[in-house]
Amino acid sequence: MKQTILTFAIVLVIVGLLAVVAIGSRSRKTDTQTTQSLKATSSPIALSPTSQAPIFFYGNTCPHCKDVEEWMKENKVEEKISVVKKEVYENRDNAQELTQVAGKCNLPTDTIGVPFLYAEGKCFVGSPDVISYFSSKMGIHSTER
Repeated sequence: MKQTILTFAIVLVIVGLLAVVAIGSRSRKTDTQTTQSLKATSSPIALSPTSQAPIFFYGNTCPHCKDVEEWMKENKVEEKISVVKKEVYENRDNAQELTQVAGKCNLPTDTIGVPFLYAEGKCFVGSPDVISYFSSKMGIHSTER
C-alpha cells in the first residue's frame, strides 16, 4: 500500500513538472512571436526631406516648447507652413521617432531634448534654432523669447 502511494506521488510530481515546463515554453514562444511581430511591424521612419512637412517635436510640460508654440501662433506659422506636431513626453512612439530622426542627423540620441524640429533633412534643436528656421521660411525677422 505504501509503495502504491509513493508511486502515485512520484507520478503526480512528474506530471506537475511536465505541465510547468509545457506552460513555460508556450509562454516563451508567445513572447518571442510578439517580439518578432513588433520587429516586423516597426519599420524605420521614411523621411523624405522634399516631400514631408517639417516635424516639430515638443513636450507638453516643456517651457521652451511653449515659447516656440506661442511664437508660432503669434506669427501664424501654421497658416502659412504645414507643420506636423508630435508630443514626446507621453507618446512613446513619437519619442522613438524623435530618437530615429536625431540619429539621421548624427546627434547623440541619449541627450536629445525638445523643442526639436526636423525639416529639409536637417535637425534644429532649441527655441532659437526652431524659431530662426520658421522665421527664414516666412521671411520675417526672428524675435526670440
